[in-house]
Amino acid sequence: MPNWDRSMPNWDRSMIRFSATRVFFFGLILALHLAVASGGGAAESRPGEWDKTLKAAEAEGEVTVYVVDYPRLTVSHFQKAYPKIKLNQVDGPSGPALTSRLMAERRAGKYQADLYIAGQGTHVSILYPAKALAPMPPAFILPEVKDESKWFKGKHRFVDPETRHSFVFQGHRGLYISANTQQARADAIKSWWDLINPKWKGKIVGYDPTIAGVARNVLWYLYMNKALGPEFISKLYGDMQLTLSRDHRQLVDWLATGKAAVCVPCDDAELASAREQRLPVESVTHTLKEGDYIAGGQGVISMLAPAPHPHAAQIFLNWFLSREGQSLFQEQSVKSGQRNANSRRTDIAKDIIAPEYRLKDDAVFWENGPNVDQETAEATKLIKGILARK
Repeated sequence: MPNWDRSMPNWDRSMIRFSATRVFFFGLILALHLAVASGGGAAESRPGEWDKTLKAAEAEGEVTVYVVDYPRLTVSHFQKAYPKIKLNQVDGPSGPALTSRLMAERRAGKYQADLYIAGQGTHVSILYPAKALAPMPPAFILPEVKDESKWFKGKHRFVDPETRHSFVFQGHRGLYISANTQQARADAIKSWWDLINPKWKGKIVGYDPTIAGVARNVLWYLYMNKALGPEFISKLYGDMQLTLSRDHRQLVDWLATGKAAVCVPCDDAELASAREQRLPVESVTHTLKEGDYIAGGQGVISMLAPAPHPHAAQIFLNWFLSREGQSLFQEQSVKSGQRNANSRRTDIAKDIIAPEYRLKDDAVFWENGPNVDQETAEATKLIKGILARK
């Protein structure tokens, strides 16, 4: 408080109080302004950046997204969210088929794709070496997309060697062991090593890990996990007389009819269908001693460079990775039958995702990275040698 001179007239005192108040509020407003300007809000976007980008995107008028499998169901909703930007959606039967088309177009000087959504492999093995990908972090505009705390383990996950081009938005726990409930109890299996038991010899079946498919993920996990590795692979695929098939339905039939006691792995959709028919099959859903494998499914997105519609691509990317976009991804994918389509966003409802597929913060887990092709090739060479000796 000022030291008022009591001989001062009341009018003079009032003027001083008024001036002091004005100075106080002016200083407060200035301090708040400087805090915001200096990044006081950690995840704030630059003022007007979204509106400016959206206006430029609407001027471009369209965006082209190349997509594989179930994420296409979410991609199609962009048109409703942004009706002034025409969505050109190019669906592909597989990552290799779609990237073959995309690269052929680029060789012909036709740069038509803005974004590409598919499984990890083609992003890393084809598009990244071709220098066809744009850095992604500079394209993040929305605070909820920039904020890494909203994602699993509090960070964005990129799968390319530079960790800035190919963003992984899906992550689910791989459930790779299933059992015939009349011959084995899934809850009794605590470790992968429990399968190396003489009583299961000749009673284990599995999908062929030497070809593309979910068994390749299993093979990578077994090979790279230090608690398992080549020794375990040799015992499981060699000593246990495991029977392989390339027919998912046949494997579940063998399991359900009791021809097999254990399957490594059986297809999730086929197992779900068998359970709906009340057949005696179940999956191991708890975390085993050696840890979880986190699979990304078809959940990787990249921006192409050069992009024909760069601003529209930014708007699509931010919408797709937002709470709205990722909630739609889970909802639409699960409705289509893709029960494990769990988004790595942690600030959205997970009710639609079965608990066994949700990621666990406290679990040891394994995820493959940019060297997965080389590592899988080594594991495939190993297992082919084992199978050849049978």
